[in-house]
Amino acid sequence: MFKRPVLLIILLFCINLLSAQKKSFHHGYIIEHSGDTIQGLIKDRSPEPFVALYKKIRFKKEDRSRTRKYEPDDIKGYGYQDQHFISMPLREESGFLKFRYYTDASTPWVFLKVIEQSEGLFYFEQLFVHDDNDYLDFIPFFYRPGRSNLVRVTQGIFGFRKKRLAAYFSDCPTLVEEITNTTSNIRTVAELYTFCITHCKL
Repeated sequence: MFKRPVLLIILLFCINLLSAQKKSFHHGYIIEHSGDTIQGLIKDRSPEPFVALYKKIRFKKEDRSRTRKYEPDDIKGYGYQDQHFISMPLREESGFLKFRYYTDASTPWVFLKVIEQSEGLFYFEQLFVHDDNDYLDFIPFFYRPGRSNLVRVTQGIFGFRKKRLAAYFSDCPTLVEEITNTTSNIRTVAELYTFCITHCKL
């Protein structure tokens, strides 16, 4: 038989686990292809500590118990807790240490987190989980509406992908000069985004 302290710990663990599972649904919304926004409860990942991103988000209206699943190409986007995601086709081409990303409508769609947006430039993050440690990470992208491709902004510990960024913003010499300058004060993706919006005609 369990001693009381051990039994109490087990009960508390079970209560916390059930609570976490309930909290994994958040008040949010989905945006249908018609443009209609539907309010409800959203879940797009498993509870911590072992996080897994769902390929299909879970959604249910607050007055109903039925849960529906949506793939990225089923809806235009969703959001909760001041986080906003849009669905977008994304194709990766890889060569020797080279990666390119295209918005090819014939390829599978994905959900991308919207960090910043303006009429001429979007700053996205593609979330992913490391296979070896269940750690949630992301890849930052810039996207210029109307283009057929996105540009990955950083390459892990190697910092900005300066050559790719220079090619993507070749029509903005001020930015090209800034990112190729070894004395540049821009250190973060957010700072680079602000510089683009301020100095480029986007």
